[in-house]
Amino acid sequence: MKFSPEQIPAHIAFIMDGNGRWARSRSFLRQRGYEEGAVSLRRITTHCRELGVRETTFFALSTENYLRRPRREISFLMKLLKTYLVKERAMLMDNNIRLTTIGDISSFPSDVLDALHETRTLSAGNDGMVMRLALNYGSRQEIINAVRALCADVREGRLDPDRIEDISEDVFSAYLADPQMKDPDLVIRTAGEYRLSNFLLWQSSYSELWITDELWPDFEVEHLEEALDAYVRRDRKYGAVVDSTSREASGNSGGI
Repeated sequence: MKFSPEQIPAHIAFIMDGNGRWARSRSFLRQRGYEEGAVSLRRITTHCRELGVRETTFFALSTENYLRRPRREISFLMKLLKTYLVKERAMLMDNNIRLTTIGDISSFPSDVLDALHETRTLSAGNDGMVMRLALNYGSRQEIINAVRALCADVREGRLDPDRIEDISEDVFSAYLADPQMKDPDLVIRTAGEYRLSNFLLWQSSYSELWITDELWPDFEVEHLEEALDAYVRRDRKYGAVVDSTSREASGNSGGI
């Protein structure tokens, strides 16, 4: 399927759901599902780069899962993350991809943090695409942290308390986890769940959503292109009211 450069979303965010269900449906341990999910992550990352996507964000580990999953499973995920970070360095460099993260990684094991630091440092100069991993991430906590940081700046005099009306969306966005992040144009969720699950709530206000029943380890290039085909057919209005007669005259009658 061919898309013109202007049709390609600048930023695609992925909620990678269904790893455990994939393993369970095949009578595998859950760990096998995560391992296959990492293979899918590589496949989709490289294809996004080939398409000309500028940013990708992958919901790899939510705060809720990090706190509630059995410690043995979290330990496995940490080991898998370290392996991934080391193994995929060549892929990142060959494809000119810069790795970054959002989320609270302060409690991660030191060897994982070391591997993450090295991979981020190695890929820091790459400018072909940003690959962002959301690790121990929750959007509500991100927003609370931003409010706290903004209030601290007001208290310390870095923001004028008599000019609170100057706090705009752009000003507030600068306090979020990654101020350089562009809002996602498209959010893709696998495994048939119709919710954002505390993922990029501020940034996804006007993102297009595409849901598939495919489990993340089964998510292939053709599914991504199916999502892109649906995306380019939509009429993005960003909350504005579009005159129906002008839309019909232009030949564009679909989309949400």
